[in-house]
Amino acid sequence: MNHLLALHFFKGLTNRQKKALFLSSEWQNNDPNSAISAQLRQITDGEQRWGVAQELAFQEDRICQHEGIQIITIDDVNNFPSLLTELPDPPMALFGRGTWDNSRVPLSIVGTRKATTYGLGQTKILVNHLSQFPVSIISGLALGIDTRAHESALASGAHTCAFLAGGLKSISPGQNGSLAHKMVQEGGGYFTEQPFHTPSRPQYFPVRNRLIAGASLATLIVEAARKSGAMITANQAFNYDRELFALPGALYQPLSEGPNALISEHRAQLVGNASKFPGQFYPLWDTNELELDLSEAFEGRLLKQFPHGRIVSSTHLRQSLNTTNSQLFKGLRVLLDLGVIEQKGAHSYCRKSGMH
Repeated sequence: MNHLLALHFFKGLTNRQKKALFLSSEWQNNDPNSAISAQLRQITDGEQRWGVAQELAFQEDRICQHEGIQIITIDDVNNFPSLLTELPDPPMALFGRGTWDNSRVPLSIVGTRKATTYGLGQTKILVNHLSQFPVSIISGLALGIDTRAHESALASGAHTCAFLAGGLKSISPGQNGSLAHKMVQEGGGYFTEQPFHTPSRPQYFPVRNRLIAGASLATLIVEAARKSGAMITANQAFNYDRELFALPGALYQPLSEGPNALISEHRAQLVGNASKFPGQFYPLWDTNELELDLSEAFEGRLLKQFPHGRIVSSTHLRQSLNTTNSQLFKGLRVLLDLGVIEQKGAHSYCRKSGMH
């Protein structure tokens, strides 16, 4: 039995509690049954609820096998989005078609469905500049900015993935079905935490938006009303302590209010030059810098936290350096790309042997 898939469907615990259970010593020592049994004793009707979850997991597994859908659980370090594991409330499983590539640096780009020529044009230009590097463009397959971000990534040869609000029985919006199929053909994919038959109802969109924010190193907002789904994604990214960027717009225009507010409130960095944005987002992509100076950069301080031969957790690093999740994740990613550290588990890293 897939314990994590059953845990995904279990109604007796929040996602935070499920993550704590998954990280418990019993589960990590390959004894999930003991961990689950201990937890069920503390929950009213725990055994009955667990039985229902197991049945739902069994049914979903059969559907996914029949439909050719992947089930990716949180313990799959190669295929589960690595940054999602750092969330306080990650899903225990995702259902998807295609490939999530953890070797690429994920950036989410979201915005209004009623995009202007300016927003659509700037999205294409930004993605074109980003496509020179190993980026993965993440969005929600919605009309407007989301669609342009995915299309621009495909046109420029960049990797792109989407998170859906509903199950995989049908793509929403329907007119983006061919786009989703092309994303899979070109090496990307689309994913959801909802069961196959779940319709794309309004209550599922904020849940989906947290995956877009949580799976990405940073989020870029392009054109959004002050109250909108894109701003929900921005707030979730901010609350997850992930970096935010915003493309400024003309004053007094409704679709400029969201990004401009994020900038004026110092919650997001202003994107003022499309050609320089890759380096603004990810320091190794700064074409004006021949080499990153580790002695001056945060990454140098971070590297000093890795004694040779010792595995270090991200929690320890965050506490030792008194830093934010955003800065820590970016620093770790840079050191991984430089080849001076390697990842040993979902939350643990060590210095590569032979590195000084």
